[in-house]
Amino acid sequence: MSNDDKHRARLINAVLERVDVDSLIGQVELDELLDRIDVNRLLDRVDLTRLLDRVDVDRLLDDVDVNRLLDRVDVNRLIDRVDVQAVTNRANVGDLVAQSTSQVAGSTLDVARRQAVGVDTLIMGFADRLLGRDGAKQPLGPPALVPQGTEARAVLGAPRVKVSGYYAGPLTRVLAYLIDSFVVFTGAGLISAAIVGSVNIVLGADLQWDWRAGLLGVAAFAIWSFLYLWVGVAISGRTPGMGVVGIKVVGKEGRPVSPRHAAVRALLLPFSVVSIVGVLGVVFDAKQRALHDLAAKTAVVYDWGDRPAELPTPLSKWLTDHGVSDMGQSS
Repeated sequence: MSNDDKHRARLINAVLERVDVDSLIGQVELDELLDRIDVNRLLDRVDLTRLLDRVDVDRLLDDVDVNRLLDRVDVNRLIDRVDVQAVTNRANVGDLVAQSTSQVAGSTLDVARRQAVGVDTLIMGFADRLLGRDGAKQPLGPPALVPQGTEARAVLGAPRVKVSGYYAGPLTRVLAYLIDSFVVFTGAGLISAAIVGSVNIVLGADLQWDWRAGLLGVAAFAIWSFLYLWVGVAISGRTPGMGVVGIKVVGKEGRPVSPRHAAVRALLLPFSVVSIVGVLGVVFDAKQRALHDLAAKTAVVYDWGDRPAELPTPLSKWLTDHGVSDMGQSS
């Protein structure tokens, strides 16, 4: 450094020593100074990557007093400001819960249905051996649902054998009948109690049961039972009990059943059940039709709606291992 530079440096230091910094800062108008600063231009010149690289995050976090920070959070006020309804709507919580519940219920029901179909398979296999029938020559289901000549062996390699559209077996049909019977008798009792109670209260009467009331009750029960068995089958091909176990009534060719045929079936079903003989066809008939099915020209098949009807996996594997090709009587 030259003598001139040294002399200049000493002069600058002497001037700075005589400057009253506090007085100088006190005279600065901060608002006016900030107004003259171009913040956008200043930020454009900041190298954020370089700045972040110089931040010691671990040290920064160590210096944070988390407990003190949480103590200053007003949780109640925070919760009050949260729009729970809006959050729920945006998350579709209701749809998620409904969908999950539906899936769980559907899966559980399908497990029970598979077991019933499995038992149907075993019963019909025993009936085939008892009657000396060649199961491979028996129809699997109505032509419109299961094309004739369909080979069951082709699907036996799958994890589960699909039996949608196949003739429904005895256990599944009995379960459907028991459920429907429970609904019919329970419904009849509730309806009768409601009618008698209403008449006694409104009219101040005291209805008593005698032979005429008994006949009227039998007639009302017959009408209620017929309507229950007819309307559901005529509209959707199934009663509530059939819907639970996963079976459906169709025409003998597999097409939707007509209201007229559904009415014939509903009229004859009680007589078919009472006679016992009328329902033996579910086991011994090649197409598993009871007397009321034969008279109404209908058939009952497996139908689980939007999901395929299936045999349980263990039974499917057993059929595969034993080379069973007949599935006509498993359904």
